[in-house]
Parts: sequence; C-alpha cells; structure tokens
Amino acid sequence: MELTELKEMWQQNDKKLSENTRINKEVLKRMLISKPEKRIHGEKIKTGVNLILPVALILLILVPNIQYRSSFDFYIGMLLFGAVSSLIYYWTIRYYMLIRNIDFSSSVTLIKKNIKKLEKYKIKLKKLGYVLMPFGITGIFLMGKIPLFSTESILPVTLIVLVMIVSIYYTFKYSIFEQFQKLNSEIKALEELETE
Repeated sequence: MELTELKEMWQQNDKKLSENTRINKEVLKRMLISKPEKRIHGEKIKTGVNLILPVALILLILVPNIQYRSSFDFYIGMLLFGAVSSLIYYWTIRYYMLIRNIDFSSSVTLIKKNIKKLEKYKIKLKKLGYVLMPFGITGIFLMGKIPLFSTESILPVTLIVLVMIVSIYYTFKYSIFEQFQKLNSEIKALEELETE
C-alpha cells in the first residue's frame, strides 16, 4: 500500500467515525429529550383534567343541588363563588396554553426559558388559588345557607382550614419545586450534550 491509499482510507474512516459520532449524539439527545417531554405531557394531562373537572362538578353537583333563594346571602355567595372560580379557571387556561407552547425541537436555551416561565406561572397560580379559596368556600357556605360560625359548622370549617394549611405546606415545600427541579436537571443534561 502506498501512502496516498493509506491517507484515503484514513480519511474515509475519519468521515465514518464523525458520522457515527453525530448519529450517536442525535440518539442520545432524543433519549434525553424524552424524559422532559413525558413530564410536560403528564403536566398537560393534569392541567386538562383541571380544566374539565370543575365544570363537570359544578354542572353535576352544584347546579342540581342548589336551592335558589331570593336573599342577599345567596347572591353574595353566588358572586363570591362565581368570581373566584372564574378567575382561577381563567388562570388555569393560561397555564395550559403556556404548557402547549413548550416545543422540544427548539433550542435548549428557549426550552429552559419556557420551563422557567411555566414554573413561575404555576407558583403564581397556586398562590392565587390558595389566597382566593377561602372566599370561594365562604361563597358556598352563603349559597347553601350554612352558618359559618356556629356549633354545627365548627368541625367542617376546622377541617377545611387544616387541609388547606397542609396542602399549602406540601405544595410549596415539596411538590412544585421537586417537579421543576427534576425537569431542570433533565434539561441541563441535554444542554451539556449540546455544548460538547
């Protein structure tokens, strides 16, 4: 073999090696993208359920069981409950639209930016929900003509308050941050692959 033939063989092997390296990186990138895509898809499903469930519950439980009265308490309760649930529902729709906008075929920087925006929005949505929930519950109590501060309502009100406190603690201490921390670590692995 001559030197030129060896050089050509070397260059061909080098091209094959670089092509194989490119293919391997592409396969690894797809594998790394699949985990965050599954997480976002799961979040999309949960948010979709959160969009359907309140409407179904209101139509199937609240509307048939409500006793319409022509009293001030009833209208105030309906206004409180309607305003709170409409506002939270509107914010949930916006959150769902943000989830739908995440595109894993775009650059990693844009994906990270969208996920950070999603995290901030979810925290804001949860805070809004927890701040407005007592008003919505008060509206239900007023519509149902249930006295808020009586001996009969002490136990339900206490249980509602305790469940809300535990829910707030768990949501902000663990749930949201763990979810997005895992998502961010998976995106970081993808970013490291792209920088190589």
